[in-house]
Amino acid sequence: MNSAVVLAERFRVPLCLALVFGVWQGVHGLAIVPDKFFPSIPAILAAFWQMLTDGSVLVAWTTTFLRALIGLVVAATLGVALAILSDLSPVLSRGIRYVSDVLQPIPPAAFVPMAVFMLGLGVKLYAFVIVLVTVWPTYLNGVAALQSVSPVQVNTGRMFGLSRSQLLWQIRLPAALPQIFTGIRYAATISLIAVIVSEMLAGRDGIGFMIYKKVNALRTPEVFGLMFLVAFSGSALNALVAVLRRSMTAWHMGMMERRE
Repeated sequence: MNSAVVLAERFRVPLCLALVFGVWQGVHGLAIVPDKFFPSIPAILAAFWQMLTDGSVLVAWTTTFLRALIGLVVAATLGVALAILSDLSPVLSRGIRYVSDVLQPIPPAAFVPMAVFMLGLGVKLYAFVIVLVTVWPTYLNGVAALQSVSPVQVNTGRMFGLSRSQLLWQIRLPAALPQIFTGIRYAATISLIAVIVSEMLAGRDGIGFMIYKKVNALRTPEVFGLMFLVAFSGSALNALVAVLRRSMTAWHMGMMERRE
C-alpha cells in the first residue's frame, strides 16, 4: 500500500468534510439558489456557534442523542430476543414475521399521531415510536443470521453432546453476532430518524423541535447547522455500535484479517 493511500485512509474524515464543504461553497458561489435559502458555510458556522455559545443546542442535542441511544439499546435487545424466539418456535416465527411485514414499511411520522392519542406527550411517546420502528432491522438480521450458521459448526457441537439450548447460546448466537450487528447499525440510523421526527411533530424539546422552530422563523443558517449536527449524531451512534461490535466479535474480525 503506497503512502498516498495510507494518508487518504488516515485522513478520510477531514478529506470528506473538505469535499462536502468545497462543493457546498461552489454551489453557493454560483448563486443558483438565493442566499437566504442556501447560506454559505461561514454563515452556517457563525449561526451554529451562536447557538453553541448560548447553550441551547447542547441541551437539545444531549436530549435527542440520549433518546436515540436508549431507544436503540431497547430495540436491539428486543429484536435479538424476538429472533431467538422465532428460531425456537416456528409458530412464533410466522406470527412475528407477519407483524414485521405489516409494521416495517410504515414511516415513523405515521405512528406519531396514534402515539399522541394513546400515550400523550412525553417519554412514553418517544419510547413507543422509536422501539416500534427500530426493532425490525435487528430482528430480521437476527433471524437470517441464526438460520445461516454453518452446519459444520452445529454438527461439531452435537458431536460434543451439546443440547439444543447449548447449541444456540454457545455456537449459533456467537456465530450470528456479526450479521446481527449489521442490523443494529442500520437500526441506529432509524432510531435517530424516529427521534427527530417525533420531536418535530409532537415534541417540546430536542433537536427536532429546535429545527421545527427555526424553520418556522426562516432562520436558514441555523437550520442547516442543526442538520449537520444531526449528521454528526448519526455518525456518533454508528461509531458506538462499531466499538461494541469489535468488543463482542473480535474473534470474527481476527479471522477475517487472517483470510485477507
